[in-house]
Amino acid sequence: MMYPMYIDGAWYSGDGKHVKDVISPATGETIGTIPTGTREDADRAVRAAHRAAPSLAAMTVFERAELCQRIADAIAANKEELAKVLSMEHGKPYHTEALGEVEACITSFREAAEQIKWMNSEIIPLRDPNKRAFAYRRPRGVYGVITPWNFPIGCASAYYLAPGLAAGNTIVWIPAPSTAAVASRFMRCLEEAGVPKGYVNLVIGEGAVVGDAVVVHELTSAVAFTGSTPTGNTIAARAKAKPCLLELGGNGPSIVLADADLEKASDALIRGSFANAGQICTSTERVLVHEAVADKLAELLKAKTAAVTLGDPFDPGTTMGPVHNRIVAEKVVAQVEDAVRKGAKVIAGGNIQADRPTALYVEPTVVDHVSVDALINTDETFGPVIPLIRFQDESELPSLIASSPYRLSAAIFSDNVGRAMSMAEELNFGFVHVNEAGNYWETQIPAGGTSGSPSGYGRSGGKWSIEEMSEIRTVIVTLSGEGNR
Repeated sequence: MMYPMYIDGAWYSGDGKHVKDVISPATGETIGTIPTGTREDADRAVRAAHRAAPSLAAMTVFERAELCQRIADAIAANKEELAKVLSMEHGKPYHTEALGEVEACITSFREAAEQIKWMNSEIIPLRDPNKRAFAYRRPRGVYGVITPWNFPIGCASAYYLAPGLAAGNTIVWIPAPSTAAVASRFMRCLEEAGVPKGYVNLVIGEGAVVGDAVVVHELTSAVAFTGSTPTGNTIAARAKAKPCLLELGGNGPSIVLADADLEKASDALIRGSFANAGQICTSTERVLVHEAVADKLAELLKAKTAAVTLGDPFDPGTTMGPVHNRIVAEKVVAQVEDAVRKGAKVIAGGNIQADRPTALYVEPTVVDHVSVDALINTDETFGPVIPLIRFQDESELPSLIASSPYRLSAAIFSDNVGRAMSMAEELNFGFVHVNEAGNYWETQIPAGGTSGSPSGYGRSGGKWSIEEMSEIRTVIVTLSGEGNR
């Protein structure tokens, strides 16, 4: 089955010569094909979006809200089919994760429909009594949106498509090629919802080709991207003066203090590390645990990891599927081996299961006594591993935290909520969780890194995305005088 592009309200399978198989990470089987787009395809999409931009911008917020509601209805009507394609192409469990991601898409469009109604204009007080100044939000124009493979439709909907349309922008969407099939299937929902041509265009292809063409295009007004830090830096440089909304890498610390409730903390760490097979930028990537409770926490994590069921994404009993690609699997293995060479001990998992259809079934893993200089502490892992880095005194925490440069998400576990809140306010991270996994998320929560860190800038999610994807227009009116009589 071909999963085509969607440009200017029409389905397009490319020139027919450049196609790519879609391979299931769970079975190794080919589930379809996708076209490989060109710079010319990207140019057509941007020009279509540019032609459609005045029509969308002219809509009232109520009309845009109604459009978002229709899209949500269409997604809901196709929920099971979308989740099926998502699970086949990505590898995430159908029952526990894929259906949930589709539900998040529905929620995102419904929330955007409501939020846009309350993005009010402001009246700015002036010293001149004969004038009035108004500041109100207007769409930026054509948005180039480049999305990752880990949440191919959930991230796209919550962060960019729903708020972007609600704000009045037309969009050229470049999905990650390895999850472009579900993006194509998702676009059929927009077609069913009656989204006018040019409002959202899907271009499938390599980022260095079609993504770059959209980023540098003279008719692209702004760029949004979720993905790796190196790619985000390249996009920002190529975009030059265009506004960029970037959510990049993470390696967030989860800090377990001596007074933490270890049962609750261990449950949260399991969720934080093994949801989506650890392939979340806000996953629990490293655990900084006080020596006084480290042995007990390690025992709990070992026991609870054994209860995680790695298997077929369509088996109702599966709680974790394979990782999405070979690069992730190899990086997990390399980082665990590096940690062991530097004195760590694997206490759960640590292997790729050999009796599976593909070499992507990485076991949920716990590694104890990890050294500060281990790659698994300093670098983003993006896989199902919990590394335990022990500390003797809280005075060590600043240097431990600083051993990795990312500043996206963090978590603190302590029974003293006031103390944890005080610590959370001091931590220089985009968002901090107290007594909850660092990857806890709802569609309306703003996500993003802190300025100056490799985790990006801007805020994605809910009304914050709408604000980021619009700009202030100021109008000053003279009330009386010549020409106003």
